[in-house]
Amino acid sequence: MGVTIRTARLADRSRILAISSQIWGGDDYVPQIIDEWLRMRGSEVAVADLNGSVIAFARTVNLTPGYVWLEGIRTDITSQGHGAGKALTEYFIEKATREGAQRIGLSTYIDNLASIHVVEQHRFVRQASFILAEAKLDGPARSAAELSPLVSDVPFDEARAWIVGSASIAMSCGFISQGWKFWPASRPEVVAWPIFDKAIGLRGPKGSLRSLLVICHPDHGAGEVSIDFADGSPKHLDVLVRHALALYPGAKGIQTMIPAGQAAHTGLLETVTALEFDVWRHGEPDVFVYERPVE
Repeated sequence: MGVTIRTARLADRSRILAISSQIWGGDDYVPQIIDEWLRMRGSEVAVADLNGSVIAFARTVNLTPGYVWLEGIRTDITSQGHGAGKALTEYFIEKATREGAQRIGLSTYIDNLASIHVVEQHRFVRQASFILAEAKLDGPARSAAELSPLVSDVPFDEARAWIVGSASIAMSCGFISQGWKFWPASRPEVVAWPIFDKAIGLRGPKGSLRSLLVICHPDHGAGEVSIDFADGSPKHLDVLVRHALALYPGAKGIQTMIPAGQAAHTGLLETVTALEFDVWRHGEPDVFVYERPVE
């Protein structure tokens, strides 16, 4: 028999964790969130079953009516070659079609060639590219933390309005990251925003907002923080990032996805590089967001 796809059960949890332990050198985020995934409404974890054994899994969640996010596709390294990733992708496309969704989105890392091959085969189109950078708890960037009296909190409604008109959101093709999940905050037809934990900014002499940084807690892993949006002058970005580092001194990791085109990126890259964030792949775009319409 070939691979069959079904909704995950609690009894599958141990196999899901075993598969997840093979990802990112055992530092995958799935073990920290799988229990919530299995009980969350508006979400489904599905598994690929081969002869009675779970060999792969994935999850979808509705970010907003009409927009489905596909994530967490994992295959047991000893069971590759059976088409499990392809079968899971097709299962969720068919489900989205039945439920009347308009689009499906996902993100993947540059080295995940098998995943990129599968999604491009299924007419997902790359929409945006990002550069991954992070400041780990024991990393040198954390010593740059410094609260500034010039920084003030920004109301979320004002922050959203400022983001929509920013150069950064244009370069990100309308997406805002929340960890590895990318929300279509300023996309055609379907719009969804992550829940902000904090928005901070610097204002001009007359009170107008000149720069902005938004922080969220990704839905994977306690103690993780993500800088989901930052735009402004280089001097302002330096102040805001230092301030953000100081706001979360105990965070295990502070991560950001920096919008990047083929020959350009936002000024945030220079800021985090100067502050000694760990910039993956030396500043090359390495995280890609894909979308496909549901027909």
